[in-house]
Amino acid sequence: FLPHATDVDKPWEDLPSGVLFREYKEGRGDAVVEPGSKVGVEMTIRCKSFATANEPGGVKYFSTKDDTEFNELAFTVGSGEVPPGLEEGMMGMRRGGIRRVELPSTMVFAARNAGQLPLPSEKNKDGKRRFENLFKTDATLLFEVLVTRVK
Repeated sequence: FLPHATDVDKPWEDLPSGVLFREYKEGRGDAVVEPGSKVGVEMTIRCKSFATANEPGGVKYFSTKDDTEFNELAFTVGSGEVPPGLEEGMMGMRRGGIRRVELPSTMVFAARNAGQLPLPSEKNKDGKRRFENLFKTDATLLFEVLVTRVK
C-alpha cells in the first residue's frame, strides 16, 4: 500500500526524539490519532540495515497481511502496546492516511525489552530469522502504516 522508493522527494519530518516520519497520503475525517485514541492499522515493518535492491527500505520482518488473522493491528495510543516512537510518528494521522515512520536503533532496543514490538507469526520463518538478527546490528526499523480506524 506504500508508494515505492520513487517518492524520495517527499520530505522527512524530524521529531526531537529522533523519530522520523514521511507522509505519503493524508487521511480523512474528524478523528485524529492522539493520546487515548483507539487505532486500527495495516502495517509492514522493515529492518533498515538489511536493505536489498528489491527492498531498498529494508527487508520485511512483519506485516499485518502475513502475520495477523485479520490484516490489522489494533491498539490504544499511550497504552504501551506498541513502541512509543511509533505512536509519536503517527500523531495527527486520520483514517486512510499513510506514513512511513523510522525508529532509531536505541528506541527499537527499548521497545523490544518492553515487549512492544509486533512479532512475526509462527509460519513466518524469514521474518523470525530477520527479527533475531536485527539485534546483532543497527536495529533501526521502518514502519509503513495505513490507518484503517481511529476512535
